This record gives sequence, structure tokens and C-alpha cells, in this order.
Amino acid sequence: MNQITNGIKRVLKRTVSKYPAIAQTAWSQKARAAGITLTASDVYFDLARDGRVLRIRSSHAIYIPHMIESFDYYINSVVPVRDGGIQIVDMSGPRYHRLIGYGDIPFLFSSQTEPYETTREYLEFAGLKEGQTVLDIGAYSGVTSIIFGQLVGPTGHVYAFEADETNYECAKTNLEMAAKVMGVRNVTLLKKAVWSHSDGLIFSNEGSMGSSAVEITGGGRGKEQKVESTTIEQFCLQQKIKQVDFIKIDIEGGEVQLLTSSASALKNLNAKLIIEPHKIEGKLDTEQCCDLLRSNGYAVHVREKTPGSEALIEAVPA
Repeated sequence: MNQITNGIKRVLKRTVSKYPAIAQTAWSQKARAAGITLTASDVYFDLARDGRVLRIRSSHAIYIPHMIESFDYYINSVVPVRDGGIQIVDMSGPRYHRLIGYGDIPFLFSSQTEPYETTREYLEFAGLKEGQTVLDIGAYSGVTSIIFGQLVGPTGHVYAFEADETNYECAKTNLEMAAKVMGVRNVTLLKKAVWSHSDGLIFSNEGSMGSSAVEITGGGRGKEQKVESTTIEQFCLQQKIKQVDFIKIDIEGGEVQLLTSSASALKNLNAKLIIEPHKIEGKLDTEQCCDLLRSNGYAVHVREKTPGSEALIEAVPA
């Protein structure tokens, strides 16, 4: 019993030391300015407004500022659980949720929900058709992969990449359900990072949308372990893929690494791209990505996403 108690104390000590009172005070001030109340417990934080609660696990507290800014975006993404007069969207651990806008099956999310609104924007640009080939790089819980698979049909194929072990297991579960219930069997899920080399890399397994290589996160966020990596050129060569119709890239800051090594290969594949840029050392990498794409023969358009999130880069071979 003492060992268990001491273990809990060590976890709480790490959480407190990582997110000191000064940070929590700043988050509370930001929340109040948005009309939101921030409440902390031992294992999660609650963001509450108008009888609706967004619940975030303590180890994911780094995302609180983003969740405050995007409160409506996430709170309206899935059907909430009712507890008395309170509606709760619980993202504090792996949970099944009913996605608003796409209710074919419940989805198991490792933590943050993945609003259909984002997928809808991908689809508007992609214009997917029967028989096409898609790469979903940064598949998270597999929602986009399943929807892409539906649209390209049994004569098309989706290759989904997810390096985080918890995200991968959730995506695997969702794909199994999609195969049984919806007949979607044309998605290949790979536990790999798509990167600038195939030597493997140290990955921060957070079980979240923000999971990425330690060289991007800086470490100290989730279990760190070496994962397999591949390049787009190497993967397509191995699979004998000569053309890719659409690629989604959402790899939490690794997009510059990928484009630096693979932009010319992407052009040769005649691939249409949508890329979500991220902040690296406090600065969005949108312009870096756009410059790399333009220098390799792409026409680029930056499209604003829904409120509270970053822009999307749309690129087509010129």
C-alpha cells in the first residue's frame, strides 16, 4: 500500500513541478477572459462554460491554452455525456465518442477528439474519387483514414501512418470496427513516422494529437522510445506506387523535415497536398513549408481553418 501511495505522490509531484502555480494562474486568467472557468484536480483539468465541460488529463496540461482558444471547436465536436445538468466532453483518456457530423460508428480517441469540421475541409480540397491512392501522414485515431477509404472505394487505397503507440492502437480499433460495420477494408495502418530519413527516431508518445519527434517537442512529454521511420520516396518504392492522388500531412512540426527531403518526390508522384503547419520555437512554419513547395514546382494557397486553429496549406503540382 505504501508503495502505491508513494507512486501516486511521485506522479503528482512531477505534474506540479512541470506546471507550477504561475502557469496555472496564467491559464486561469486566459480562461476567465474567454468566459471559461478552469478547475484542477489530481488527474485532470476542467474547462467549463455555460454548463458544458471540456476535460483534459493533467499530463496534457500543455494544451490548455489551445483548448481555451478552441473551446467551442472541441466541445461541439462530439456528443457530450450528461451528468445531471452538465454536459461533459471527456478527453482525459481513451474514450469512445460519437462524432457530430459523421455518426456511422463511434470512434475511440486516445485523448483529444478530432472534429469532423477539419476532415470536411480536407475533403473539399481533395475531391477524392473511386480508385485513388491516398497517404494519411499523421493519422491520429484513424478518422480521416476511414473517411478517405470510404470515398476512394474498394479499388482505391489509403496508407495511414501513426507513430504514437496509443494513437496507433486506437486507430487500429477504429479500423477494425469500420471494416465490420461499414465494409471499409482498404486502409493499411503503419506504425511508422514519415520523416527525412529511414534510420528511426526518438518519439514522444503522449497519446495525443500533439505527439511528435523528441527533436520537435523538446522531450519530457510522454514515454520516449525509438520508432521506425521512412521517407515518402522509400515507401512508394517499396510499395511500387508511382502516383499518389492526395496526401494529408499533419505531423506536429515535422512537416519541414519531410518537405526538405521529399518535396521533389511529391511532385514526381503528382500528389495534391494538404499540410497543417505548426509552431517551431514559437514561430509558425507556414512560410518555410510554402517556400519549399514553391521551389519544387507547386502552386500554393494558404487557407484559414475554423476559428481557434491554424491555417492549412493547400498545394497542387503547377
